[in-house]
Amino acid sequence: MKLAEFEAKWNELGTTEEGTIKCFLIGILEYLEGNKDAEKMIEMTLPKNKIDSRVRYYLKSQFDKNVAGSYLGGTPDNEYTYSYDNKVHVDSKQSKRGKKESKIFVQSGGKDFASPVHLKKNKDGYWKLFNVSSLATGVKKLTSEDDDF
Repeated sequence: MKLAEFEAKWNELGTTEEGTIKCFLIGILEYLEGNKDAEKMIEMTLPKNKIDSRVRYYLKSQFDKNVAGSYLGGTPDNEYTYSYDNKVHVDSKQSKRGKKESKIFVQSGGKDFASPVHLKKNKDGYWKLFNVSSLATGVKKLTSEDDDF
């Protein structure tokens, strides 16, 4: 995805919690694909638009395509095939939404339980991610690998 295309998507989606989470995941997937603009994409979803060496290490060591893709339609059965057109699924019963701060539980296609994400709304009306570590926890192995021993 080109940076301009992502910026348009961010401008459209970043004013909702789900949209910010989706844009973050798209940025992660682009990062894992080697897109040179991916850090700029991810920065848009974070406070003060900054990625430092600590965040860079976290992105490289914790996320993989299966984990990130599992929030955009990927499952063990479809080998974590994802699409940027898919919606992020939120567990509304667990989520707590506020005018300026929210804790959203996002369902992965590869996990049994939803993962919490902490967001805050900035003065421009965009939601920014403050804690996404639980998004990066592992997912179930591919169904095709179940009996591969």
